[in-house]
Amino acid sequence: MASKMLICDPCSRLNKSSDAMKYCTDCDDALCTDCTTAHSALKITISHNVVDATALTGRAFNLQKYCNDHQDMPLEFFCSDHDCLLCRSCMANTHRTCGKILPIDVAAKGIKSSVMFDDISKDISALRKSAKELVEDRQKNKKRVQQTKELTQQKITKFRNDINKHLDQLEKKLSSDVDTMERELDEKASTDLSESETIEKDIEDIWEQINFLTKHGSESQMLILLNAVDLTSAISSIGLVKRTSSPCFVSYQLPKHIQAQIQQTHGKVPTRFEFEKKINVPSGRITCIAVTDDNRLLLCNDNHFKNNLMAYTEAGTQVETCSISSWIFGIAIIPHTEEAVVSLADVKIVQFVNIVSLMPGRQLKVIMEDSSMYGIAVVRDSIIVGGSSGNVYFIEKMKGKCLKTIKIGTGTISSLVPFISAKDEVLYCCEYSGNKKVHCMKLDGTLISSCELKNPIGITLDSKRNVYVACNDSDELHRLSSDWDVDDILLMKSDRIDKPMSVAFNKTYSKLYISNSGSDNNLLVFNCT
Repeated sequence: MASKMLICDPCSRLNKSSDAMKYCTDCDDALCTDCTTAHSALKITISHNVVDATALTGRAFNLQKYCNDHQDMPLEFFCSDHDCLLCRSCMANTHRTCGKILPIDVAAKGIKSSVMFDDISKDISALRKSAKELVEDRQKNKKRVQQTKELTQQKITKFRNDINKHLDQLEKKLSSDVDTMERELDEKASTDLSESETIEKDIEDIWEQINFLTKHGSESQMLILLNAVDLTSAISSIGLVKRTSSPCFVSYQLPKHIQAQIQQTHGKVPTRFEFEKKINVPSGRITCIAVTDDNRLLLCNDNHFKNNLMAYTEAGTQVETCSISSWIFGIAIIPHTEEAVVSLADVKIVQFVNIVSLMPGRQLKVIMEDSSMYGIAVVRDSIIVGGSSGNVYFIEKMKGKCLKTIKIGTGTISSLVPFISAKDEVLYCCEYSGNKKVHCMKLDGTLISSCELKNPIGITLDSKRNVYVACNDSDELHRLSSDWDVDDILLMKSDRIDKPMSVAFNKTYSKLYISNSGSDNNLLVFNCT
């Protein structure tokens, strides 16, 4: 082996120091000028390959000259039968019977022009090219890693900026809402304070008159004053204490029943509906009403522009609004969650909404034959939607896959209400236009019964499974008994019903809500007894 050998090896062995000018690849020795001359003169080394020493600078050769099995024996022979190099011991011991064993010098003649040399040279050349390409590719890959890192950091920065921007907008909106609420409450508190001060002054005047007549007036004057004083109005203006009670609906339910959305039918059927108030709503019609577990009202307004989903208290005070990107029609709350689903009629999309924050969530595109989508309901892991041509579609809740389609009529399926119990699993449907019927069917599509009315559009149930239907054409609210044998007209035009669209009870069935779409868009509230 030689590596940057500049000192003559024979001279070094004689404890001399001479610069090497040549190198013998056979002896693996660096040679000075004198040693090169002697090397070329010896008969045993005259055929050795001698090259300039400068040609070896920076290079190293690793030629195996000794046998692996006999480490002190040089490799001197080549066995053509086994295509391997041998020392004398190998030839005598393991290759005695081989037919063609040649000295290495004889076997190597013409090797540089042989096919094997040519093949190996081509293979090494190809390997050098591949190794070079590999290095270049790894260099590019390393550069791509850095570029990818920089691009990812840019995306992270942009995402952070978007979040900050959204949070700033949210903070601004919440601050505005707080300011508005503080202003309204301050005005209300100021009004209440003024009224309280007036009441206090009136009571003080009465007290001063009584005190004056007690000390200085006659009994006749006192009698006249006491009869003239009206304390009832003063007491009423301050407030009254009333005893109220509410029914308890706490009961044990089997866990599997809760998971299956089993609906309990307890409570009495309302027999009287007393008008309480009318709530005016912004432009547009209230097409659907949903009631949360805490008796908040979620109203769908078919106004296309903004604030088309609204939240009201049970008493009729608006508390929140939400802008959905398209025309909304129906809404249904997903049981045991804080989410609801809304049908976007013209684009056939199901929009998820958080019912606590009233913020829009993900969307599901529904593939359906009908041109539009209207009524909507939720049963377990399925979203049920009504089309514009009498079809009812069962949609998988997570991915939006259509599980099945049921044909029940020819008109718009404007309202869907499921009823799930230990014995029954049925779906009530309003077919507005077309056959103009209310249908009751099993979830597999089996029709149980139908009732023809004048364009039924909204539907709800009471605690005994009676069906309440808002009829848009006749300005009436009908009640169908659970066996569909009795059809009562509960409310009509004279009760302020004017082109009704949606109907719903609160959770205790003590209030009934009906939306009107006639000459005056409003929401009617009735007390139920």
